[in-house]
Amino acid sequence: MKAVKSGYSFNLFSEKELSGIELEKTNSSVKVDGAEYALYRGKTYEASQEIDHLLDLYGERKTREFLVKEMER
Repeated sequence: MKAVKSGYSFNLFSEKELSGIELEKTNSSVKVDGAEYALYRGKTYEASQEIDHLLDLYGERKTREFLVKEMER
């Protein structure tokens, strides 16, 4: 699973769901159900639109509520 964000929201997606979407790693990570995930985003505007569509389909979480603070790392 990968944590992928768009704007102020993110969710966890499988590699299959993300197939064909160009992603880039951010400098942030999120913690969901005790597991920490590197946070990714769309590399292009088109990729970001595809992620928005996935978030509409599967739901979204507020990134700020799950962000791992530097001191927690």
